[in-house]
Amino acid sequence: MKIHQSTVILLLVICAPLSTYSQNYEAFKNNHVTQDKMTGRDCTAVIENRHINKDGDCKQINTFILATEQQIKDVCKTGKKQADGKTFISNTEFDVIDCTYEKKENNGCKYKDVKPRKTTITLTCENGLPVHYGKANRAG
Repeated sequence: MKIHQSTVILLLVICAPLSTYSQNYEAFKNNHVTQDKMTGRDCTAVIENRHINKDGDCKQINTFILATEQQIKDVCKTGKKQADGKTFISNTEFDVIDCTYEKKENNGCKYKDVKPRKTTITLTCENGLPVHYGKANRAG
C-alpha cells in the first residue's frame, strides 16, 4: 500500500505546476491573441468558439490583444523588464478588447459589447514566449 500512496503523492507533485493558473504559449495565444478584425460585439462568439470557459463557469473578464503573434512575442524581447525578470511591459500601445461577463444565456455565457482601447500590455514570459497576460494600463 505504501507504494501506491507514494505514487499518488508523486503524481500530485508532478501535476502541481500544471494548475489552471499556469499556461503555456499555445494556451496564451488561444485565450488572448487575435489578428482578426475582432470587435467588442464578437466577445461571446470568440470565447465560445475557443472554449475559453471551462466546466460551465463563465470567466468574468478575458482580454484579447489585437496584434500579430510576432508583435506580441517582441514584447518579451524589447519590453521594459520588471524586477522579477519574467514580466515585461510593452513599449508601444496595442488595441485590446476587454470582454466582460454579463449573464448566463441559453446555457452559455454572454459578454458585454465593448469598444477596443489602446494600452500598453503586461506579459509574463518564459523562454522568450508570453505565457500570461497581466493587468493592462489604461492609455490616456
